[in-house]
Amino acid sequence: HEGGVDVGDVDAKASRLEVKVGEAVDAARVGAALLGAVGEAERPRLTQFVCALYRCYVELSFAYLEINPVVFVGDTVVPLDLAAKVDLTAQHDCGAKWGALDMPAPFGRSRTPEEAYVEGLDEKTGASLKLTVLNTAGRVWTMVAGGGASVIYADTICDMGFSRELCNYGEYSGAPTKQHTYEYAKTILSLMCREPVDQPGYEPR
Repeated sequence: HEGGVDVGDVDAKASRLEVKVGEAVDAARVGAALLGAVGEAERPRLTQFVCALYRCYVELSFAYLEINPVVFVGDTVVPLDLAAKVDLTAQHDCGAKWGALDMPAPFGRSRTPEEAYVEGLDEKTGASLKLTVLNTAGRVWTMVAGGGASVIYADTICDMGFSRELCNYGEYSGAPTKQHTYEYAKTILSLMCREPVDQPGYEPR
């Protein structure tokens, strides 16, 4: 096992163990596939660490996890640096385990208060409630049930020449409660009624 800035082609040198979705890993497989170059004294402890790390990866819905380097301090395995990504769609199931994570807005923009409010509703339900505000001065607002349908509607609106008028992208799906649906609809309606409509007609621009 090698490390450092001069390690070279990591993909060519890395040891691999393929684990199928829903499949557990055991110490024998980990030791045989990944830790052949580790000394006999350290191998059991490191094998235990890797197995526990994989369980953590699954239980917390990680999308990516990298530790570099890992060292031994006495008999303890210590990761010195770690980078990880979690799957935001698992927030309802794993949010309490994650703790206070500040999920950034997409690059180049900040959340509007309405987007933040809907995101808060989404975190409280196993259903899906999404809202992205595109243009509050536009004239085409959508409130679509279903993630696939929301994409089709948005594409169709743009194909018909109303892309500059499209005000929002969002969807509600997964059987949200009446209260959550009400709050979602109220948020969109409040945005719709905020800007004055002073141009006659709905000709595409």
